[in-house]
Amino acid sequence: MIRHPFLVAFFLAGPALAGPDPLPLGLAEGLRSIHVPDGFVVELMAAEPHVKDPVAFDWDTMGRLFVVEMADYPLGLDGKGQAGGRIRLLEDRDLDGRYDHSTLFADGLNFPNGILTWRNGVIVTSAPDVIFLRDRDGDGVSDEREVLLTGLSEGNQQLRANGLRWGLDNWVYVAAGGHHGKHASSTVVRSTRNKSEVKVGSRDFRFNPDTGVVEPQSGPSQFGRNRDDWGRWFGTQNSRPLWHYVLPDHYLRRNPHLAAPDGRVQLPGPLNPPVYPASKLQKRYHSFEQSGHYTSACSGMIYRDHFLFEEGTINGFSCEPFHNVVQRLALERSGVTFKARRAGKEKEPDFFASSDRWCRPVMVRTGPDGCLWVADIYRYIIEHPQWLPQKGKEELLPFYRHGEDRGRIYRVRRIGHAPRDIPRLAGLDTSDLVAGLRSPNGWVRDKVQQELLWRNDKAVLPLVRALAGEADLAETIPHALGVLDGMGALGEDELIKGLDGHHAGIRENALRLAEGHASPPVVAAALQLVDDRDPGVRMQLAFSIGDFPPSADCGKALAGLLLRDHEEPFATIAALSSALPHLDHLCAALSESRDPALSAVVRPLIEVLLRAGKSEKVIRFLIPVFERARLTLKAETVFLCVELDRLLRNRQAQLKELVENKDAALVEFNRVHVDLLERARSLIAGETGGMEDRLAAAALLARHPGPREVAMEFLRRRISPATPPGELKAVLAVLGGTGAEEVPAILLEKWEQLSPTGRGWAVDELFSQVAWTETLLASLKGGKVRLADLDATRRLRLRQHPNKGIRTMASDLLKSGSSPVREKVVEDFGPALNLEGDVAKGRVVYRRLCLACHRHGKEGREVGPDLRSVREHPPEKLLASILNPNLDIQPGFHAYNCELKSGEFLFGLLASENAVSITFKVPDGTTKAILRSDIKSLKSVNLSLMPEGLEAGLSQQDLADLVSFIRS
Repeated sequence: MIRHPFLVAFFLAGPALAGPDPLPLGLAEGLRSIHVPDGFVVELMAAEPHVKDPVAFDWDTMGRLFVVEMADYPLGLDGKGQAGGRIRLLEDRDLDGRYDHSTLFADGLNFPNGILTWRNGVIVTSAPDVIFLRDRDGDGVSDEREVLLTGLSEGNQQLRANGLRWGLDNWVYVAAGGHHGKHASSTVVRSTRNKSEVKVGSRDFRFNPDTGVVEPQSGPSQFGRNRDDWGRWFGTQNSRPLWHYVLPDHYLRRNPHLAAPDGRVQLPGPLNPPVYPASKLQKRYHSFEQSGHYTSACSGMIYRDHFLFEEGTINGFSCEPFHNVVQRLALERSGVTFKARRAGKEKEPDFFASSDRWCRPVMVRTGPDGCLWVADIYRYIIEHPQWLPQKGKEELLPFYRHGEDRGRIYRVRRIGHAPRDIPRLAGLDTSDLVAGLRSPNGWVRDKVQQELLWRNDKAVLPLVRALAGEADLAETIPHALGVLDGMGALGEDELIKGLDGHHAGIRENALRLAEGHASPPVVAAALQLVDDRDPGVRMQLAFSIGDFPPSADCGKALAGLLLRDHEEPFATIAALSSALPHLDHLCAALSESRDPALSAVVRPLIEVLLRAGKSEKVIRFLIPVFERARLTLKAETVFLCVELDRLLRNRQAQLKELVENKDAALVEFNRVHVDLLERARSLIAGETGGMEDRLAAAALLARHPGPREVAMEFLRRRISPATPPGELKAVLAVLGGTGAEEVPAILLEKWEQLSPTGRGWAVDELFSQVAWTETLLASLKGGKVRLADLDATRRLRLRQHPNKGIRTMASDLLKSGSSPVREKVVEDFGPALNLEGDVAKGRVVYRRLCLACHRHGKEGREVGPDLRSVREHPPEKLLASILNPNLDIQPGFHAYNCELKSGEFLFGLLASENAVSITFKVPDGTTKAILRSDIKSLKSVNLSLMPEGLEAGLSQQDLADLVSFIRS
């Protein structure tokens, strides 16, 4: 159902725009084009001429609506970057619940895109600045501009800092705007209030507008960084409608010795989930495989009220302007994070879906009235010209700004349920204002918290303390605690009650606040949560302990958390992020443990200990691990010993000191170690035991001069045509992992016995060390290894190798096998499109060439873009993408060379980063977390990970079959 009950003036649509097809719809017709589920109604709350180009909005304490108008999108008012952004102030002067008066609050802003009402004005993101626009005389027009922060990236207008959301912790949070982990990685934010400079890189950040303090946060989120009622933060990126930040950056950076993985959980997964538009699929100029899927996701958020949906449910929303929809997601807790699915009936249009291609929802928010509010910038083209190929730019150039004189703001409510009034908090006395903390509406509670802090009226503290101790609505209590903390009045009693709160979210927030109020009674109450029934509370305790004073009790609690939650990787990282101030007590508690889970956490713990220079504590943990391996000789524990052995050898200087001091624990460890090696030698010499166990034994023996020869001979014998592929791959990995200088000789000796697939695995091992790669190139030159043994991806790795000598050698050797000019190749294979393709044969080609990096249905890996919905990809473009992959590299898919200080080389994609580590995705789809301190160099090769030259060995018919399969 639809309604449009507001001023007649709003229906006076301007003259039709000439040229675009279809033409824009008038207000009434545009409203009718919007589908919402049964039981809901959509209403038009504001539109042109009162508001144009809306991209963000917020209400103030007087019930007024401030709207960011990005009128200069996409390339400036003049197409050359001229600033023209505006802030529009909308008021409901006749008090009928709809906005009937518009005032230009500020203009001339540089591509503004985020807003937060603040005191007597608004804070706006307008790169390179975050600006405070005051209205000192209260006439509805800004009369003072103050730059609070500067230094933000000014790149593409879709990739600029935005957001501005209030946190329960009294900070304001900003989304960095980046679309991948290296975007704007050199960003330094300068605060004008405290004159500080903070390198935030590509991360999100938080700041205090009054003091100017800035702190980096996990990120980047592209457009929108929002939280739920309990302080859990969510982000988004074009192809990812919603993710949960599980690992906050400010905790991770406390431990520079901890290589943390990507701290985001995609909701839902995988990449580019489908959307269900009511409009016809639009013509695309790139990323054709994303048609019908998320390609412009933005403003991902959690609905914060009980008005629209059943209490107790968790509902997420994300805008998808390219497909003219806002999708609803149903979330539920899953361990320390969430899982999500699309809400609604299958194949029914999404929650808010317009059949009007001009409708471009770019922001969705929970309104103060409990309804869902949506900003529609209303443009013919939403895609930024930078992402268009030249042909698309030329075709769409006349229409870049079509719709600049239009814009709509909608709200969705339940039929038969009158929306609440938008409160006018500024008119309440302070005691009445406190009652607003009881509101079921998240925006209202946020604004009441802010207003109480601004007024700083100590007379209301008893009322706030009462709410902090007990409230009918659980969501009230974190806000009350936040007010007390912000006013410097948070006491032990309130914190201890919060730590015993009936809701897990209350306990989590009390733990966060306890970090800054860590008195002995508060710490003691916090540590009681070590066995809390909620995994999220336990993980928060693991984070918070890192800010508690060192004590035996803290160390014991941290050890208990590590062992109890050892199967949850995020919980392990949380505990280890807190380890440094508690190392002595933590190690003492773990060394006394007989819990079998100890072996699961000992490797990352020992890595932290060694990097922190605590080798004397390491040996005591090694003894039980190596003893268990000695007794069982099972692959899991023996391979763990191999990893630990490698760590130890990288810290020989530390161990030498223990030897010189004749450390008793080291003597005992050596005894166990020697016996383990003897038993491992016996295992591989016989015919008993599983192959995985025997390979683990060989890996361990190969790391020691005495038994190495036995191990290498065992591995050499296993490289045979009779060895099953899975086992062969494991044998080659173990062989390469030994690091022995004879590895290249063994692989080349067995070369003729290896299948093409096996040779590829062998080449990957030879790539792992410079000397081995030089041997491979020498064999290529001598003819032992043929150019045909290297597929296009591996040739690309040689050509782009970070070692200059290898690049030069490879360039000379691969000249004869180099591909012609890409455009000519595409032209030469053009006739393939006139052939009838065979889908079944195309699947064979796909499995040979594409499966390693691209998913199609249930097959393949997610290294490059997913190939779902590629049916919409024109055959001509698909062929060009296969044969000329560097013509249009999508953001986040540029290849990188990473050289580690250990001498190891990695080639792949930069998946994510945080304060102390990056996550690297290698071509086989696996990821590896790498400490920044371990990186010698990291350089983009400015090429796609997808190699050129895939046409080698393919016929015209092969390509016709492949195109038919991908489009099937």
